[in-house]
Amino acid sequence: MPRVATQRFAALPQGLYLDYAERARTLAAVAAYQPGEMTLTGNGDPERVAVARVTRSLHGVLQVSPQIGRWFTADEDTSGGPQVAILSHGLWSRRFARDPTIVGRTIALNGVSMAVVGVMPRSFAFPDSRVAVWMPEPLTRAAGFGLFTHGAVARLRDGATIADARNDLDALIAGLPQTFPGSTLALSLARGSEPMRSTAISLKEATVGEVERALWILMGSVGVVLLVACANVANLFLARSEVRRREVAVRQALGAGRAALVRFFLAESALLTLGGAMLGVTLAWVAVRLLVTSAPATLPRLEEIRLTGISFAFTFGLSIVTAVGFAAAPMLQRVPLLTTLHESGRGTSSSPRRHRARQVLMAAQTALALVLLVASGLLIRSFQHLRSVDPGFDAGTALTFRVGLPARTYADRDAAVAAHGAIIDRLKALPEAAGVSAATCLPLEGVCFGNSIFLDDGRDRARPPQTNQPRPVVSFRAVAADYFEVMGMRPMRGRMLSADDVDFGRSNVVVNQRFADAYFGGQDPIGKRIASSRPPSLPPPAWLTVVGIVANTPSVALAEPAALPAVYMPMSIASGPGIPQALLVGPDVSTMNFVVRAKSLPVGMIPAIRRALDSVDPELALADARTLASVLDGASSQMAFTMALVAIAGGITLLLGLVGIYGVTSYIVSQRTGEIGVRLALGADPRAVAAMILTQGGRVVIAGAVVGLATAAAGSRVIESVLYGVRPRDPSVFATATLLLVGVALLACWIPARRASRLSPVEALRQE
Repeated sequence: MPRVATQRFAALPQGLYLDYAERARTLAAVAAYQPGEMTLTGNGDPERVAVARVTRSLHGVLQVSPQIGRWFTADEDTSGGPQVAILSHGLWSRRFARDPTIVGRTIALNGVSMAVVGVMPRSFAFPDSRVAVWMPEPLTRAAGFGLFTHGAVARLRDGATIADARNDLDALIAGLPQTFPGSTLALSLARGSEPMRSTAISLKEATVGEVERALWILMGSVGVVLLVACANVANLFLARSEVRRREVAVRQALGAGRAALVRFFLAESALLTLGGAMLGVTLAWVAVRLLVTSAPATLPRLEEIRLTGISFAFTFGLSIVTAVGFAAAPMLQRVPLLTTLHESGRGTSSSPRRHRARQVLMAAQTALALVLLVASGLLIRSFQHLRSVDPGFDAGTALTFRVGLPARTYADRDAAVAAHGAIIDRLKALPEAAGVSAATCLPLEGVCFGNSIFLDDGRDRARPPQTNQPRPVVSFRAVAADYFEVMGMRPMRGRMLSADDVDFGRSNVVVNQRFADAYFGGQDPIGKRIASSRPPSLPPPAWLTVVGIVANTPSVALAEPAALPAVYMPMSIASGPGIPQALLVGPDVSTMNFVVRAKSLPVGMIPAIRRALDSVDPELALADARTLASVLDGASSQMAFTMALVAIAGGITLLLGLVGIYGVTSYIVSQRTGEIGVRLALGADPRAVAAMILTQGGRVVIAGAVVGLATAAAGSRVIESVLYGVRPRDPSVFATATLLLVGVALLACWIPARRASRLSPVEALRQE
C-alpha cells in the first residue's frame, strides 16, 4: 500500500492546495481532484457519467499509469490547454467495446469535444469506482483562495508520519491570513472566530471508511464458524479414533508397520478433506457471486471481490494440514497391543481424559455459537429500529432521476431554470404522474452545497449567528414549485414555497426545524431575514425571508444524530451558469434531481420519462433513475448486509453445534450400550436412564452457555459502533439467544437419550 496521506473527505480551496504543494515539508507530492458529472454524447444514447478533474501530479502521487495510452502532459495541465480525457476501463469496455484504437478518438462531454489520450487499468478507481472519465484540472494562484470544492491526496516523504503531516498542514493553515489576506476564511482565522484543522488520514482509512468495523465483524463471524466446524470435526474424529483402536491393533498384530498405517489413514483422511475442500470452494464461488450482487454499493472495491489463486492455495493448504492431523490421531494412541486385543468391541469406555476432551469441545461449540447468536440478535434489533426511523418524507410511489444541463447550451441561470421548468411541464402531462418537482439535492444523498450565513440584526445590518459551532455551515437546496408536496414532507409552521415564488424569483425561503432550533432558539423564525455569507470585500447579497418551517430529513444516513440545518430556496434565485463564484448564493441549478410521484407503481414510467426529456432536448441524459423507496433502502443497506451475513453465520454455527452435540451424545450412548442394558435388566426406569444421559449432556451445554454469555458480554462492545437504538448488552437479546441455543442443544441431547431409554435389555446385552 503506498504511503499516502489524504484529505479525501474534507474539501479544500485551490489556494490552500497550492500552499500545501509548495510549502509542506512532510509531503513529497500533492495532487488535487474535483469530482462531478457530465453528459457523454456520441457512440450511443446520451449518458450521464461521473468525472473527475485531477491535477497532473496525481500520476506521481498514486504511482499508476494508463493501461493504454499516456497520462496528461504539462501543456494539457494549463489553463486554455488542449481538451483531453482518460477513460476508465469500465467505460472503455461498455461503451467502446474495448476498441484498441480508442486513443486519438474524440468524445463529447457536455457538448465539448475531447481527445482520448489513455485508458486506465481495471483496478484503478479514484476517487471512487463510479468515475468514468478523468480530465486535467489546471490550478494557479491567479484564481485566488477559491471555494472549498477540491479534495487532495499526497505522498509522504520518507520518514514522515500522518501525525507529522497534520502538524505541518496546521502550521500552514495558521499562516493563511498573511498568504491570502483578502479571503473570508483568512480574515476569520485572523479574528480567531473560525478555527480550522487539517484532516489528513491514510488512504486506506479514507477508502475503507466507516465499513471497516463491519468488515472486521464479518471476518470474526467467519472465524467463529471455522472454529466451531473444527471443534465439531475434531470431536467426531476423536470418537472415531477411539472406535478404531481395535482395528489398529489387529492390523499391527497381522504385521502392518506404523509407516504403512500412517499412509493408510493419511490417504483416507486426504480423500475426505480434499473432497470437502472441493465442495467448499464450489459453494464459496457461488456464495461470493451472490454476495457481491447483493452487497451495498458503499462497500469499497466491491468489483474486485472474487476468488483468486491465493484463496484456492489457502483452502487446499489448510485441507492438507487437516488431513495430516486427522490421519495422525489414531496413531498417537499408546495403548498396549495385548490389552487392546483383549478388549471387547463395544464395551470399552474411553479414558477420563478423552471424555473430558469431548466435553470441552462440546462446551466450546456451545459458547461460540451463543456469541454469534447474540451478535446477530443485536444486529437484527438494530435493523428493526433503523427501519422504524421517520425519514421526514414519503417514499411511497415516487421515482427520482437526475438531469444535468451542458453549460455550452445553457449558458446562464435563466436558461437552466427555463429548461428544468419545461421538463417538469412535460412530465406533469404524463397520465401516470400525480405530481412532479425537482431539487438540487434530495434526502439521503449526502452533504449538499453548504455556506455560512448572516442574520438580520433588525436594523438591516448583517450579524453572524450566535451558535456554539466553531464554523457553522448551512445546507442550501434549490427547489422547484410543489417540492414539499411531491416529497410528502410535513410543514411545521408557516407556508411552503409556491409556484409564484419560483416563477417570479421571490427571495422567500423555507428552513428545516434543525435550522430554526440552531439559529433562532425559542423565537419564531417566520418573517425573519437571513443572508448567505460572502467575502467582506463584496456587498451582502439580497436578504432571504423565512416563510415556513419543514420537518427535518436525513442528509447521509438514517441513523445520523441530527439533520443538518437546511435552507430551501426557489431555483430561480439560486446560483447557476454565468454567475461568478464570488457571488454564489446557493447551489448551481445546472443539475437537478427530479421527483415524479406516480399514481401507481412508478417503475414502468422510465420510457415515458425518456421520451419527455427528448421532447425538450434529445442531448439530455437521464441518470440514476430509481425509486425513493430504493433510496431509503440504500440508507440501511450496509447494516442489512452485515446483519444478514452475521445471521447466516449464526445459523450455520447453530446447525454445526446441533450436529456435533447430537453426534457426540449418540457416540456416548453407543459406547454405554452394555451399561444401559444392565441398568434396564436390573429394573431401572427407562425415563431415569434418559434423564441421566440428558443431564450429563445438559451440564456441558449449560457450562458452555455460561462461558458464551460471558464472552458475548465482554465482546459486545466490539459491535457497539454499528448498532442503532440497542444497548450492546440488551437483556432481551441475550435471554432469547440463550434460550434458543440451550433449547436446541438439549433437543440434540434428548434424541439419543430417548433412543437409549427404549433399548431392549436382551438385545443390548447380546451386542456386548
